Amino acid sequence: MRSFALLTALLVTTAALAQPIVGGLAPSVHFGGHVNFMNANFPGPQINGATALKDVYGAGFGGGVHLDIQMAMLSLRISGDYLSFSPDNDKYRKGLEGIIGTAAGQFSVDGGGITMWSGNVNAKMAILPLPIVKPYLTGGIGVARLSSDNAKVMQNGVETKAYPGFATESKTLWNIGVGVDLSIGVTLFLEVKYMWIMTDPETSTLVPVTIGITF
Repeated sequence: MRSFALLTALLVTTAALAQPIVGGLAPSVHFGGHVNFMNANFPGPQINGATALKDVYGAGFGGGVHLDIQMAMLSLRISGDYLSFSPDNDKYRKGLEGIIGTAAGQFSVDGGGITMWSGNVNAKMAILPLPIVKPYLTGGIGVARLSSDNAKVMQNGVETKAYPGFATESKTLWNIGVGVDLSIGVTLFLEVKYMWIMTDPETSTLVPVTIGITF
């Protein structure tokens, strides 16, 4: 967390000092809010000692706030987000089919939701300096705080195994993506990113789609 805070301060300070040299104007600051929809690939619970299943979790939903520091063609976005994910039983059963065959249809997961709070610092670079529609590239680094609820595996409605959730832990995350701003007095934006979180023993990957407004 200390290294992330230091990186944030360094990026913001560098940008603020560099802008008068590059564009001759001080950077402008804007704020806004956004909502997120994403697919996630978190490791799932184990069955009979088998390797953790993937693609167990369904779509995640959440939202957040952001602060933009605009510097001509380049800007920085500092954002904070909340997201939640729940197991998708159809995906869970499909993953089980490779282990126990058609009997997988008897099983379901109760609980096991994942909560994620994150903070990110992203650079945004405009691709074309258009007046209204402004496509851009983005990428950055952040910290994700993850926690999980207890989960139970049910067979025909009867509990067969319980899996404890994990305590809150903080992991580094990275992301790259593309987006487009629509400037109409306020700025509306749509952004798609690929994100990976350095979880153990496997890296978790997410594909967030973000819709937001900046004032």
